[in-house]
Amino acid sequence: MPTDEEVEHRIEDVDAPRTARRKAAAQQVNQLAQRRAAIVAQLEDVEGQLGEIVADAEDVISIEELARFTDLKASDLTEWVTGRKTSRSKRKKPAGSKLGTRSRSSSQTNGRSGDPAPAPPARDLQVAQLT
Repeated sequence: MPTDEEVEHRIEDVDAPRTARRKAAAQQVNQLAQRRAAIVAQLEDVEGQLGEIVADAEDVISIEELARFTDLKASDLTEWVTGRKTSRSKRKKPAGSKLGTRSRSSSQTNGRSGDPAPAPPARDLQVAQLT
């Protein structure tokens, strides 16, 4: 019959490859997630610059013209301008605002008939206001 130490060593020997794979997987995911976060930050910066340029030039060239000349979608250009404006203003919306940040869960109701009342996506409303 093996001693307690021998049992412990046998278990460690069996678990070692699994532990090494778990460690490697966690490290790879962490590294890639950090890389992704950096790329997302760069993309947000570029989109912010694009929004600034488009907004600053709106008095001399429309979004539709820019889209035609650059083969970009007008919706992308509008989104960049809208994103630029929303990222600047960090005011909280009033509690009764229809643009608030309601959860879309079915457990929330609009307070009237008990029916769910999902808030409309803020981005769609902002884009609609620009057109």
